[in-house]
Amino acid sequence: MFKMMFLFLSVLLSFSTFAGGIKSTLSRESIGDIEGILKDERTWSAPEFVAEQSYRPKVDQPLSLGVFDVKRPLPIQLTFLKKEDVGTANCRAYFLDKNFSVKEAKLFFDQHAGSKLKLLNGQLVKLKSTGGSARWCKFTDYKVLASQKELEQERQNRIAEFNSYQFEGTIKVFVARLYPSRMIMFNLTAGDITQKSLFERCDKTLTIDPPLTKSQIRATDYRKKEATVNLKIEGRKCVAKSVVFDA
Repeated sequence: MFKMMFLFLSVLLSFSTFAGGIKSTLSRESIGDIEGILKDERTWSAPEFVAEQSYRPKVDQPLSLGVFDVKRPLPIQLTFLKKEDVGTANCRAYFLDKNFSVKEAKLFFDQHAGSKLKLLNGQLVKLKSTGGSARWCKFTDYKVLASQKELEQERQNRIAEFNSYQFEGTIKVFVARLYPSRMIMFNLTAGDITQKSLFERCDKTLTIDPPLTKSQIRATDYRKKEATVNLKIEGRKCVAKSVVFDA
């Protein structure tokens, strides 16, 4: 009896030492919160055994290394909203460090796919033995900043606002290319509109209506000269009603 207990304790101590050795190969670093749009994971809509087969390879290695505090973390993917978040830690994968069954994972994505989330209390975990090439980002919780419906409504509002924009006035520009029915702008020099707004709406191109004749084009030397343009914008429709080059 004593020998069996001694053997059991020896095995337990050996396993603890082994597990401790594995965890000692990991480095951990706080990365704060990250915002993004949650991508859908259609895997969870498959039959439960299929979903489980797809899930296991994603978590087996980090689980065996002791990366997580739970037994069934949830792998997720984000479309990042901020440039500084795109390369966050260059993580191979992102996980919510909470237990999710297959049914709970499916419900999570049914509710939040396409929503804007803030992942809270982020931590980068790296495997030292690979030179840091094996990296996982885990988060303890999340907050819904905007639902998919709210984001879609915001998008529709922006489109409606953009399409309702109107401008009519005189601008001065340098012209990069000139054709009978269109002109490509190089630079805005004057007018009651910003160059950023003008170029974003018109893509640097104005339709000329009525169009210039071929003889007018041949007679025009627009290089290094400003053109005075009577411009009308409605949404994305950008029309030059007249184009006159300075003498």
